[in-house]
Amino acid sequence: MGIVAGGLLAVGASVAQRELLRRAGTRLIDWEAVRQIARRRLGAAGASLSDRDRSEAEAFYRQTLLRIEPAVAAAIGAELPKALETPAVLDRVEWIDLNLATFEQLFGRVEQVISDDATTADTPGRALARILNRALGNQQLGLLLAFLARKVLGQYDVSLLATSSAVRGRLNFVEPNIAASAANLGVPLDEFRTFIALHEATHAFEFEAYPWLRDHFAAAVAESIEELAADSGGLAKRLRAAVVGRGGHWLERVMTPRQLASFRRTQALMSLLEGYSNHVMNEAGERLLPGFAALHDRFERRNEARGALERAIMRLTGLDLKMEQYVAGERFVTMVLAERGRPFLNQVWSGPAQLPDLAEIRHPARWIVRIEGSTQVEVSS
Repeated sequence: MGIVAGGLLAVGASVAQRELLRRAGTRLIDWEAVRQIARRRLGAAGASLSDRDRSEAEAFYRQTLLRIEPAVAAAIGAELPKALETPAVLDRVEWIDLNLATFEQLFGRVEQVISDDATTADTPGRALARILNRALGNQQLGLLLAFLARKVLGQYDVSLLATSSAVRGRLNFVEPNIAASAANLGVPLDEFRTFIALHEATHAFEFEAYPWLRDHFAAAVAESIEELAADSGGLAKRLRAAVVGRGGHWLERVMTPRQLASFRRTQALMSLLEGYSNHVMNEAGERLLPGFAALHDRFERRNEARGALERAIMRLTGLDLKMEQYVAGERFVTMVLAERGRPFLNQVWSGPAQLPDLAEIRHPARWIVRIEGSTQVEVSS
């Protein structure tokens, strides 16, 4: 009886182990669970747009983009090969679903890297840890998406995951957030819509007028993600050091040297894109909106009114780096324009070699010296 009982227990343990490994799977995130968590957190704020409101908003954005295109083209000094795509008006839930699709593809890269690096067989302990980590990750991403779904106003979807460079980006406008922000700022809705459309249209110009940029940007994002996934050893130790460390953002302190180098290349590119966009927006805005400067100033001051919880979330997630990108990038653009003019500045769009690194973003004179030096070499050769 003892032998039989022991055998049955062994069989039961084997079945339980296989079931645990089956349930653990290989996915880092359960995307349907993330979607449901985000939607629950939105609650009533996730209400759908009415057909009438959506149709009216889409018509307004289409007409406004026709006015914006020539003003932005004049400010940038480049024409679009094709007119901007028809804008998409989204509610908050639709914005979540749109970005979940992108996140799922990007996390798929991470899962592939981890799978390729696995050298030993899976164990019940690892399976259990994976289940627990996935549950925690689902909650974190769900809460983050619900938070962002209430904040994002407009988005140029650059189609990072497109398999063909012929696929164009899309301008998305989260109408409930735009309407709420206009009301909070005391700005007429159509003026604020134009303001947001202008900023997103400048991003569209950057990517559509210089087609090489999309592939380069996608490669930079992919490299950063894969570097983070490939070298996770010693993460707990680095995290402890980051908490007590000083200098730079905590996210930078937790990275390995290779991860940090890749991250900073992406940061430099994002700073240029945001800073250049802000500068063009300011120049074109004066032609399109009476009182643009006052509206822009009021919009910028909203950042100072963020609550302690919101600032903590932005710091914890690294979203505060986005604000730094605007400031550093716009300072770079302003100084280069003052020193050398627009034709010289527009050399940043000639190709990857002309892009400034993060040190050059912070010290524009270094980029000027490098570009002038390369130009002289080309002339002499």
